[in-house]
Amino acid sequence: MFKIIIVALVVTIAGLFVLTKIDPSNSQNSQGNISTISQAQIGEGQIKVVITGQIVYPGEYICNKTDTLGSLILKAGGTLDDADKNAFNEDLVIGDLNEFYISPISKAPDTCVIENITKVNINTADSKSLQKIGLSATLADAVISYRQANGNFKSIEEIKKVSGIGTKTFQNIRDYITIK
Repeated sequence: MFKIIIVALVVTIAGLFVLTKIDPSNSQNSQGNISTISQAQIGEGQIKVVITGQIVYPGEYICNKTDTLGSLILKAGGTLDDADKNAFNEDLVIGDLNEFYISPISKAPDTCVIENITKVNINTADSKSLQKIGLSATLADAVISYRQANGNFKSIEEIKKVSGIGTKTFQNIRDYITIK
């Protein structure tokens, strides 16, 4: 009995040692670098871009400013099956944009039934539709004013340029908006 306890203890300690050496947060995938990219690694005409959401390898990537969102998605391994293809434009030139979020078609279920997300097209929505996704009447009107002054939104992240919509508001509505 004592030998069994000793063997179990040795196996447990060896297993814990092996698991501490396997840390997925320190790994690199073949498509890009998951760890933080330093400014020294960014060359002339390049930009550090973060892509998250329904993407195979979310993380930071170095891209040319002339690259498209589609090429960034390919660098990141492509989209997952439940990515909403209407929430992003693959032909969008990255330029000075440094963050992209690929939203899902459906939200994670609380039960065994997958529930599709009702989405609002921010390029065509009226004030009431924008309020249904959680924007106040003032912010909904600000979105419409921005759209009228600047033309259609080219990415869902562009909505953060609207006065009063910051990162927190964007994170609350990003799964409920689309541009197509």
